[in-house]
Amino acid sequence: MIREIEDHHAVLERWLGTVADPALLTEFIGAHTADFSLVTTDGHVVSRDQLTDSLRGARGAVPGLRIVITAVEVQVATAEVAIARFTKTHHTETGTGSGVRVVTAVLIPAPAARNGLRWRSVHETLRTD
Repeated sequence: MIREIEDHHAVLERWLGTVADPALLTEFIGAHTADFSLVTTDGHVVSRDQLTDSLRGARGAVPGLRIVITAVEVQVATAEVAIARFTKTHHTETGTGSGVRVVTAVLIPAPAARNGLRWRSVHETLRTD
């Protein structure tokens, strides 16, 4: 599970931080279940389709972005579901868009998926300290 969290954010980092191959967005979105939802740092619930639309125009939008994953805690891991909480820190060249988020993620086992998991739900909380 930890590897999937790191791999997934490495793909997102490449998509947002470079002028990546458009296929990278397909890879990123394909890691989510069809009914995926994200609770953003400002409390909005975003569907997989809405996430796709917002990311489509964001390729290379944050040059040099680095996403660092730390403090991964697997809360639950069964044959049906895996839940983890982790800290995600965005570092940018300009400092704009940088920040620390505490994330809770629900992943569903999927043997054909990268690392055997698909993302079902994510809830991000911006840490202000």
